[in-house]
Amino acid sequence: MEENQKKMVKVIHVHLLHGHKNYYFGSVSAVFRRLSVAEIGCTENYLGHVLTHEGMQHFTGKAMITRSVLLR
Repeated sequence: MEENQKKMVKVIHVHLLHGHKNYYFGSVSAVFRRLSVAEIGCTENYLGHVLTHEGMQHFTGKAMITRSVLLR
């Protein structure tokens, strides 16, 4: 494994449109341990299928969710 790959960590950024709150998680399942389906606007299973690669985004009526990479 290259040195750069060891320092990259997946991040799921959730921006709630109501209240303009931002949350950062290490996985899709972690999102749903803290926030509900009602707060996000989609299910964990659906979001896991949508956010398969770095840079992908999903918009609901309640949130903007982005999969990114944190560089350490």
